[in-house]
Amino acid sequence: MNDSTKRALRLLAAAGLMLSCGSNPPPPAPAIVDVNGGLSGSGTLGSVFILDGTGFGDLTAQASGYSLDFRDATSNAVVAAATSTVNYAGGAWKTLFITATVPATGLTAGTTYKVTVTTPNGTSNAVNFLILAAQSYVPNTVWTKTSSLLAATQGLPTAVATIGSGATATTYVYALGGNTASISTASGKAANTAAVSFNQVDLATGALSLATWTQATALPAARGFSAAVLATSFNSKVGGNGTIYVLGGLDATGAATSTVYEASLNADGSIPAASAAGTWTTLATPLPQALFAHGAVIFHGRIYVAGGNDTSGTPVAKVYSAPINADGTLGVWATLADLPDKRAYHQFVTVAGNLYVLGGTNVAVDPISNVQSAGTQSVIFYDAINMTDGTLAGATWTTNATGLSKSREKFSAAVAGGGVLASGGLYNGASSGATEQEFASINTDGSLAAFTTVTGAYTVSKATGGYNFYNQSSAYFADAAGKPHVLILGGADVNTGAPHAEVWYQ
Repeated sequence: MNDSTKRALRLLAAAGLMLSCGSNPPPPAPAIVDVNGGLSGSGTLGSVFILDGTGFGDLTAQASGYSLDFRDATSNAVVAAATSTVNYAGGAWKTLFITATVPATGLTAGTTYKVTVTTPNGTSNAVNFLILAAQSYVPNTVWTKTSSLLAATQGLPTAVATIGSGATATTYVYALGGNTASISTASGKAANTAAVSFNQVDLATGALSLATWTQATALPAARGFSAAVLATSFNSKVGGNGTIYVLGGLDATGAATSTVYEASLNADGSIPAASAAGTWTTLATPLPQALFAHGAVIFHGRIYVAGGNDTSGTPVAKVYSAPINADGTLGVWATLADLPDKRAYHQFVTVAGNLYVLGGTNVAVDPISNVQSAGTQSVIFYDAINMTDGTLAGATWTTNATGLSKSREKFSAAVAGGGVLASGGLYNGASSGATEQEFASINTDGSLAAFTTVTGAYTVSKATGGYNFYNQSSAYFADAAGKPHVLILGGADVNTGAPHAEVWYQ
């Protein structure tokens, strides 16, 4: 082969390479996978949100051609931009995620907008984002009795689901299993039920709409002192009307379990019949250990579980998390940093990307006992969630500078209107309702401010027909105007040890 031929072949090869390079597709446009771990997002003005996706680009400063926009759902016009709210220097705009703040102006509460990300490569798909009204919770409010549960029950978890949107939205409250014993019941620890019931909320008043709760498809087996969470398109990749998870708890023999039950809700709030698709299913990923009197929450597409009692009835310090798959199943449970001390009969809540463990006890106690234990605690632990992978941001939990006003166990807590309300339980003075309610606001650094007590006319025990309660459940929801409401459901009487069916609201 002569030099001319070799030169020609090299030119042809180069030309082919150039053609090959020229035919490469352009970089893809950005794509949003979820917002706050859900198929759609919600938040108040000024609240933090996170987008997961691809192709966002790695930015260390705001750059031309990149924007994060809230658009009108009908016209697609940009109404407000969150681009300037991103902490670029802190690594908040990455190829796979963006952490930003809902613009403080230009958006209207109660309106759903479309959120998009634009880069020089194009504009992403749009995801829905509902702007929530923000109203402060006023703890000095009278409690009123509403529709009682179908049976006197303690040690029950509850869940709140809003199905539909706008004027057609309906909010339901679910009571899931529980224990029906009093302190005089032989083997009361085993008096657990599989019963499930639900009622509709009157969003104008906060009361329950139906005089009688509706019986729903029962759990596959009796469960008392379990934990429950509700997955929706706002906090997970599960679509539909919402999916309820019931985790662990005591069975009909009084033994601790590790089972996780899951069921999808119908459009009318009911749970599919036992023979239908979407009914209660025992998931193939149980808790890493049997637990009861533990806590569970959902954040950014993951279930978190903290504390509880093991099979021997001894409190543990373990913390676990598992991702929620789009089909409602759970991924593998991960073990996170232990609590600084073991806890059971505590409260576990989440708000603004933080996890909080409040009070509880660090010694073994009878679940239905009305006697405060020697290990009752007032201490509060908290830690931030790592938005990128769901782990905990801190290697160790932080102990809040101030705790509950009194050591408290077997109580309930609800996050409402920028603060935390702790109610009832066993504490010094529980038999007289001395410190029945206490409330603390949440500081900007994630810590809790000092708790202030709510007494007198603003307690359940002082209401007509009221009682001093423990082992009750709390439920929270906001009405159409954004006003927060709290429900207290069931529980047992501190003075008699007998369970109650009453439900209270404010």
